[in-house]
Amino acid sequence: MDPLGIIAAAVLAVFCLVGLVLTPLGLPGTFVILAGALVYNLIQWSMALSLTLLLVLLGIALIGEVLEYVLSVKLASRRGSSNSAIWGAVIGGIVGAIIGTPVPVIGSLIGLFIGVFLGAFGVELAIRKDLSKALNSAIGAFYGRVGAILVKSLLGVVMIITVFAAVF
Repeated sequence: MDPLGIIAAAVLAVFCLVGLVLTPLGLPGTFVILAGALVYNLIQWSMALSLTLLLVLLGIALIGEVLEYVLSVKLASRRGSSNSAIWGAVIGGIVGAIIGTPVPVIGSLIGLFIGVFLGAFGVELAIRKDLSKALNSAIGAFYGRVGAILVKSLLGVVMIITVFAAVF
C-alpha cells in the first residue's frame, strides 16, 4: 500500500472508531462511518470505494436511524408509556449523556441509560400519578433504548466490516 493509501486507511479507521463510539450514545455514528468512507475516497482522489458501496452504506445508516426510533417507541409503548413519557425518555437520555460526559469512556452511556429511565419515570409519574405505571413505563423506555442501541451498533459494525473488506 502506498503512503497515501496508508494515510487514507488511518483516517478511515479514526472515522469508524468515532462513529462506533457515537452510535451507542444515540448520535448518528453510522453517518460518521459513511463520512469516513467519503473522506477515504477524497484522500485517494478516486472512487476507491464504489458509488454502489457508498449507497449501500447510506442505506444501512438510514435503516439504523429508522430502527433506532421505531424500537425505542415500540418497546416503550408495549410497557404502557405515553407519548409524553417517550419524550421524557428522549430528553432525559440527552441530559444524562451530557451529565455523564466527565466520566471517561462509559460515563455518557451510563448517563444516557439513567436519563432515559428517570425521564420516562418522572414524566409518567407526573401525568398518571401512579407509581407502578410510571415504573413500567420507565422500564419499557429503558428496554427500548437498549434494544435500539444494540441494533444500531450492530449495523455500525456491519458498515465497518464492509468498508474495510472493500479497502483491503
